Amino acid sequence: MLVKNVLFGFLSLTLLGLLGFVVYTQENPEWKPYQRQYYRVLAEKTGDLKLANTPPKLVQTWLPDLNRTDRCTNCHMGIANPAFADQPQPFKSHPFLDGYMKSHPFEKYGCTVCHDGDGQATVVEKTHGIVHHLDRQLATGVMVQSACVRCHADMHEPGVEYPEAPAIMWGKQFVTQTAFMKCGACHAVKQYGWTAVLAPELSGIGSRTELSFYLVHEFQHMESTIHTKAQWEFEHFKDPQKITPGTKQVNKETGQEEWVGRTIMPNFVAIHKLTDEQTWMLTAFVMSLRDPKIEKIPMAYTPPRRKPVLAGAAPLKPSGKAGPAPAAKRKT
Repeated sequence: MLVKNVLFGFLSLTLLGLLGFVVYTQENPEWKPYQRQYYRVLAEKTGDLKLANTPPKLVQTWLPDLNRTDRCTNCHMGIANPAFADQPQPFKSHPFLDGYMKSHPFEKYGCTVCHDGDGQATVVEKTHGIVHHLDRQLATGVMVQSACVRCHADMHEPGVEYPEAPAIMWGKQFVTQTAFMKCGACHAVKQYGWTAVLAPELSGIGSRTELSFYLVHEFQHMESTIHTKAQWEFEHFKDPQKITPGTKQVNKETGQEEWVGRTIMPNFVAIHKLTDEQTWMLTAFVMSLRDPKIEKIPMAYTPPRRKPVLAGAAPLKPSGKAGPAPAAKRKT
């Protein structure tokens, strides 16, 4: 009887401890300290000290037309406030508030339509890490530009320029005008009228989920532990033969081992002496090749088509530093 009583007491205390832990974590979520700090800074900037006592509350942007719910602003509270341009993350205001962001208000577009990731998550590990189960990993740096084509369907049309997406425009010019960079010699890309069959079609590669990409690509030859489709493409551009070496098989006639299925893709990064920054821009361009049947956007979000730049006009040059994809640890 004594043993049973001790065991019952131990299990009761364990259950009570677990219940207390759950209550504590629910009452003290990770985003609350960020909101308190935001209101303290806001009080200093406005001179209204009462703002510092504003209680934290869960906020979200619900976009039924896009079938998205974003809670990013629980931490990124200064995103639409230009007064927070001098603040560190997560309080820093969004860049280009005086530029293209004027026509992309947060209350209409939210965050994940451009940045992907898990809009409903409210902890750093699941919002800024590489989370295994997500269909779309968080996009940062130049990779964000690859999402512009979701609404701006004319981005890949001849002569059409989007200065707001310099990485995509650089990639567009690079693959269509650079000598010895003829992707259409092997790949089919409907956006450019390429119909080759020697290599996989790329027309909708940017619309593929992480899982669908992972199932048909080998990741064991990568240097990075970040196993995402963007990181794979980046490393594949840098050294195609290393990332897709094929498999070793014994030749029945000679008895010698030989590589079978090795990629025939040239190392364009080495040929053209591309920097890592340029390679990421090329990766962003490839990931901007989307399938409109998969990524449907309501007509209310479809802007007017742009007129092509006149023939003979100076080619668009990318401006600003292009940052790489996020270097986060893979979460399983």
